[in-house]
Amino acid sequence: MAIEHSDEETKTALQVACDTEVSGCVFLMRTEEEDKDRLVEITRDHVRERHGKEYTRDEIEAEHVTEVEV
Repeated sequence: MAIEHSDEETKTALQVACDTEVSGCVFLMRTEEEDKDRLVEITRDHVRERHGKEYTRDEIEAEHVTEVEV
């Protein structure tokens, strides 16, 4: 059964994913725009705890948060 979507129904979400090719890590989060702060904080915690690196909120938001269609 095919579900048809019009352009008007296209929705977007924010996504963050670790570079699995380099780290072997499977970390992927996707959320709605209004939860951006939470997404960034969880990502900061993940990178600090799992990879031992510190990033600012601005660095994560600018370099790693992407908008995707859902």
